[in-house]
Amino acid sequence: MTKVFLDAGHGGKDPGALGNGLREKDINLSVALKIGNILKNHGVNVGYSRTTDVFVELQDRATMANNFGADVFVSIHCNAFHDSSAQGVETYSYPGSMSGRNLAKAIQDSIIASGVYTKDRGIKTANYAVLRLTNMPAALVELAFITNPQDADILRNRQDDLALAVAKGILNNLGIPYNGGGTALYKVQVGAFSIRENAENLVNQLKADGYNAIIVVSGGLYKVQVGAFRIRENAEALVNELKSKGYDAIIVIG
Repeated sequence: MTKVFLDAGHGGKDPGALGNGLREKDINLSVALKIGNILKNHGVNVGYSRTTDVFVELQDRATMANNFGADVFVSIHCNAFHDSSAQGVETYSYPGSMSGRNLAKAIQDSIIASGVYTKDRGIKTANYAVLRLTNMPAALVELAFITNPQDADILRNRQDDLALAVAKGILNNLGIPYNGGGTALYKVQVGAFSIRENAENLVNQLKADGYNAIIVVSGGLYKVQVGAFRIRENAEALVNELKSKGYDAIIVIG
Protein backbone atom coordinates (compact mmCIF):
# COMPACT_ATOMS: atom_id res chain seq x y z
CA MET A 1 0.00 0.00 0.00
CA THR A 2 1.24 3.48 -0.89
CA LYS A 3 2.27 5.50 2.16
CA VAL A 4 2.13 9.29 2.49
CA PHE A 5 3.41 11.17 5.53
CA LEU A 6 1.75 14.53 6.23
CA ASP A 7 3.47 17.07 8.42
CA ALA A 8 1.34 19.87 9.89
CA GLY A 9 3.93 22.56 10.58
CA HIS A 10 4.40 24.12 14.04
CA GLY A 11 2.03 23.25 16.92
CA GLY A 12 1.78 23.45 20.69
CA LYS A 13 4.07 26.13 22.12
CA ASP A 14 5.06 27.12 18.56
CA PRO A 15 2.11 28.92 16.91
CA GLY A 16 3.97 29.64 13.69
CA ALA A 17 3.07 32.82 11.85
CA LEU A 18 0.22 35.02 13.08
CA GLY A 19 -1.98 37.30 11.05
CA ASN A 20 -5.55 38.50 10.51
CA GLY A 21 -6.80 36.65 13.57
CA LEU A 22 -5.33 33.34 12.43
CA ARG A 23 -2.58 31.11 13.82
CA GLU A 24 -0.51 29.16 11.34
CA LYS A 25 -0.42 26.02 13.48
CA ASP A 26 -4.23 25.79 13.38
CA ILE A 27 -4.48 26.20 9.59
CA ASN A 28 -1.68 23.70 9.00
CA LEU A 29 -3.32 21.03 11.15
CA SER A 30 -6.80 21.51 9.74
CA VAL A 31 -5.64 21.33 6.13
CA ALA A 32 -3.30 18.38 6.77
CA LEU A 33 -6.11 16.33 8.33
CA LYS A 34 -8.40 17.14 5.41
CA ILE A 35 -5.70 16.09 2.93
CA GLY A 36 -5.27 12.85 4.86
CA ASN A 37 -8.98 12.05 4.65
CA ILE A 38 -8.95 12.49 0.87
CA LEU A 39 -5.85 10.32 0.48
CA LYS A 40 -7.35 7.60 2.69
CA ASN A 41 -10.38 7.64 0.40
CA HIS A 42 -7.99 6.60 -2.37
CA GLY A 43 -6.50 3.65 -0.51
CA VAL A 44 -3.41 5.51 0.71
CA ASN A 45 -1.91 4.69 4.12
CA VAL A 46 -1.47 8.09 5.77
CA GLY A 47 0.88 8.96 8.62
CA TYR A 48 1.00 12.26 10.50
CA SER A 49 3.60 14.15 12.51
CA ARG A 50 0.73 15.41 14.66
CA THR A 51 -3.05 15.16 14.70
CA THR A 52 -3.57 17.52 17.65
CA ASP A 53 -2.13 20.83 18.85
CA VAL A 54 1.20 19.52 20.14
CA PHE A 55 4.82 20.59 19.65
CA VAL A 56 7.07 18.27 17.63
CA GLU A 57 10.77 18.88 16.99
CA LEU A 58 11.80 19.19 13.32
CA GLN A 59 14.16 16.22 13.48
CA ASP A 60 11.44 14.11 15.10
CA ARG A 61 9.07 14.88 12.23
CA ALA A 62 11.59 13.53 9.74
CA THR A 63 12.37 10.50 11.92
CA MET A 64 8.68 9.67 12.18
CA ALA A 65 8.32 9.81 8.40
CA ASN A 66 11.40 7.62 7.89
CA ASN A 67 10.20 5.07 10.43
CA PHE A 68 6.77 5.06 8.80
CA GLY A 69 8.40 4.10 5.51
CA ALA A 70 6.60 6.80 3.58
CA ASP A 71 6.74 6.95 -0.21
CA VAL A 72 6.43 10.74 -0.09
CA PHE A 73 6.53 13.42 2.60
CA VAL A 74 4.51 16.65 2.44
CA SER A 75 4.77 19.45 4.99
CA ILE A 76 1.93 21.99 5.25
CA HIS A 77 2.68 25.63 6.14
CA CYS A 78 1.45 29.19 5.73
CA ASN A 79 3.70 32.02 4.63
CA ALA A 80 4.20 35.39 6.32
CA PHE A 81 5.96 38.68 5.57
CA HIS A 82 6.29 42.05 7.29
CA ASP A 83 4.79 43.69 4.20
CA SER A 84 1.13 42.64 4.19
CA SER A 85 0.89 43.08 0.41
CA ALA A 86 2.94 39.90 -0.14
CA GLN A 87 0.75 37.15 -1.58
CA GLY A 88 0.96 33.80 -3.29
CA VAL A 89 1.46 30.07 -3.02
CA GLU A 90 4.87 28.41 -3.37
CA THR A 91 6.16 24.89 -2.87
CA TYR A 92 9.67 23.83 -1.85
CA SER A 93 11.86 20.78 -2.37
CA TYR A 94 15.40 19.99 -1.22
CA PRO A 95 18.17 21.31 -3.51
CA GLY A 96 19.28 18.65 -5.96
CA SER A 97 16.37 16.29 -5.31
CA MET A 98 14.68 15.73 -8.67
CA SER A 99 12.03 13.46 -7.15
CA GLY A 100 11.32 16.12 -4.54
CA ARG A 101 11.10 18.75 -7.25
CA ASN A 102 8.61 16.63 -9.19
CA LEU A 103 6.46 16.25 -6.08
CA ALA A 104 6.61 19.98 -5.36
CA LYS A 105 5.69 20.80 -8.96
CA ALA A 106 2.74 18.39 -8.92
CA ILE A 107 1.36 20.05 -5.77
CA GLN A 108 2.00 23.60 -6.96
CA ASP A 109 0.48 22.95 -10.39
CA SER A 110 -2.59 21.34 -8.83
CA ILE A 111 -3.25 24.30 -6.52
CA ILE A 112 -2.98 26.77 -9.41
CA ALA A 113 -5.07 24.59 -11.74
CA SER A 114 -7.80 24.28 -9.10
CA GLY A 115 -8.56 27.99 -9.35
CA VAL A 116 -8.84 28.28 -5.57
CA TYR A 117 -5.61 30.24 -5.65
CA THR A 118 -4.00 31.77 -8.72
CA LYS A 119 -1.14 33.88 -7.36
CA ASP A 120 1.67 31.55 -8.43
CA ARG A 121 5.06 32.07 -6.78
CA GLY A 122 6.35 28.86 -8.32
CA ILE A 123 8.47 26.01 -7.02
CA LYS A 124 11.65 26.72 -5.07
CA THR A 125 14.36 24.89 -3.16
CA ALA A 126 15.44 25.30 0.46
CA ASN A 127 17.60 23.52 3.01
CA TYR A 128 14.71 22.97 5.42
CA ALA A 129 15.33 20.27 8.03
CA VAL A 130 12.21 18.28 7.16
CA LEU A 131 13.27 18.21 3.51
CA ARG A 132 16.92 17.45 4.27
CA LEU A 133 16.43 14.70 6.88
CA THR A 134 13.68 12.70 5.19
CA ASN A 135 14.63 9.65 3.12
CA MET A 136 11.83 9.94 0.57
CA PRO A 137 10.74 12.58 -1.99
CA ALA A 138 9.69 15.56 0.11
CA ALA A 139 7.90 18.85 -0.45
CA LEU A 140 6.89 21.76 1.74
CA VAL A 141 3.96 23.87 0.58
CA GLU A 142 3.41 27.44 1.75
CA LEU A 143 -0.34 27.64 1.12
CA ALA A 144 -0.73 31.42 1.28
CA PHE A 145 0.37 34.48 3.26
CA ILE A 146 -1.40 34.59 6.61
CA THR A 147 -0.30 38.23 6.87
CA ASN A 148 -2.23 39.25 3.73
CA PRO A 149 -5.98 39.96 4.18
CA GLN A 150 -7.03 38.33 0.89
CA ASP A 151 -4.83 35.27 1.45
CA ALA A 152 -6.03 34.99 5.04
CA ASP A 153 -9.61 34.89 3.79
CA ILE A 154 -8.72 31.87 1.64
CA LEU A 155 -6.92 30.19 4.54
CA ARG A 156 -9.94 30.78 6.77
CA ASN A 157 -12.79 29.89 4.41
CA ARG A 158 -11.45 27.61 1.68
CA GLN A 159 -9.47 24.98 3.54
CA ASP A 160 -11.42 22.16 1.89
CA ASP A 161 -10.54 23.48 -1.57
CA LEU A 162 -6.87 23.88 -0.65
CA ALA A 163 -6.75 20.38 0.84
CA LEU A 164 -8.35 18.87 -2.25
CA ALA A 165 -5.88 20.65 -4.53
CA VAL A 166 -2.87 19.46 -2.51
CA ALA A 167 -4.28 15.92 -2.31
CA LYS A 168 -4.82 15.84 -6.08
CA GLY A 169 -1.21 16.93 -6.59
CA ILE A 170 0.06 14.17 -4.31
CA LEU A 171 -2.13 11.57 -6.04
CA ASN A 172 -0.97 12.74 -9.46
CA ASN A 173 2.67 12.43 -8.39
CA LEU A 174 2.01 8.90 -7.14
CA GLY A 175 0.15 7.92 -10.30
CA ILE A 176 -3.12 7.31 -8.43
CA PRO A 177 -6.24 8.49 -10.34
CA TYR A 178 -8.46 10.89 -8.42
CA ASN A 179 -11.80 9.17 -7.92
CA GLY A 180 -13.84 12.23 -7.03
CA GLY A 181 -14.40 11.10 -3.48
CA GLY A 182 -17.89 9.85 -4.32
CA THR A 183 -20.89 11.77 -5.58
CA ALA A 184 -22.69 12.30 -2.28
CA LEU A 185 -22.40 15.63 -0.52
CA TYR A 186 -22.35 15.60 3.26
CA LYS A 187 -24.01 18.85 4.28
CA VAL A 188 -23.70 20.29 7.77
CA GLN A 189 -27.06 21.69 8.87
CA VAL A 190 -27.47 23.70 12.05
CA GLY A 191 -31.20 24.43 12.03
CA ALA A 192 -34.45 24.34 10.05
CA PHE A 193 -37.16 26.96 10.52
CA SER A 194 -40.60 27.76 9.17
CA ILE A 195 -39.93 31.47 9.75
CA ARG A 196 -37.14 33.00 7.68
CA GLU A 197 -36.26 35.59 10.32
CA ASN A 198 -35.32 32.85 12.77
CA ALA A 199 -33.01 31.31 10.19
CA GLU A 200 -31.45 34.71 9.47
CA ASN A 201 -30.79 35.26 13.16
CA LEU A 202 -28.95 31.95 13.38
CA VAL A 203 -26.95 32.75 10.24
CA ASN A 204 -25.86 36.06 11.75
CA GLN A 205 -24.86 34.31 14.99
CA LEU A 206 -22.82 31.71 13.07
CA LYS A 207 -21.12 34.38 10.97
CA ALA A 208 -20.21 36.26 14.13
CA ASP A 209 -18.50 33.04 15.26
CA GLY A 210 -16.56 32.83 11.99
CA TYR A 211 -18.69 30.34 10.04
CA ASN A 212 -19.79 30.90 6.45
CA ALA A 213 -23.48 30.05 6.96
CA ILE A 214 -26.17 30.20 4.29
CA ILE A 215 -29.93 29.64 4.10
CA VAL A 216 -31.23 26.87 1.85
CA VAL A 217 -34.97 26.75 1.21
CA SER A 218 -36.21 23.15 0.99
CA GLY A 219 -39.50 21.44 1.77
CA GLY A 220 -41.03 24.71 2.89
CA LEU A 221 -38.35 25.21 5.52
CA TYR A 222 -35.49 27.68 5.83
CA LYS A 223 -32.49 25.46 6.55
CA VAL A 224 -29.21 26.89 7.85
CA GLN A 225 -26.22 25.19 6.23
CA VAL A 226 -22.58 25.73 7.22
CA GLY A 227 -20.71 23.48 4.80
CA ALA A 228 -20.91 20.70 2.21
CA PHE A 229 -18.23 18.04 1.87
CA ARG A 230 -17.33 15.11 -0.38
CA ILE A 231 -15.56 13.40 2.50
CA ARG A 232 -17.80 12.43 5.43
CA GLU A 233 -14.99 12.75 7.99
CA ASN A 234 -14.67 16.46 7.13
CA ALA A 235 -18.38 16.99 7.75
CA GLU A 236 -18.19 15.04 11.01
CA ALA A 237 -15.27 17.16 12.18
CA LEU A 238 -17.26 20.35 11.56
CA VAL A 239 -20.33 18.90 13.31
CA ASN A 240 -18.23 18.08 16.38
CA GLU A 241 -16.68 21.55 16.35
CA LEU A 242 -20.10 23.22 16.12
CA LYS A 243 -21.52 21.02 18.87
CA SER A 244 -18.61 21.96 21.13
CA LYS A 245 -19.74 25.57 20.70
CA GLY A 246 -23.34 24.82 21.58
CA TYR A 247 -24.86 24.47 18.11
CA ASP A 248 -27.24 21.61 17.27
CA ALA A 249 -25.47 20.45 14.10
CA ILE A 250 -26.31 17.40 12.01
CA ILE A 251 -25.19 15.85 8.71
CA VAL A 252 -27.67 15.80 5.83
CA ILE A 253 -26.76 13.74 2.76
CA GLY A 254 -27.78 15.14 -0.59
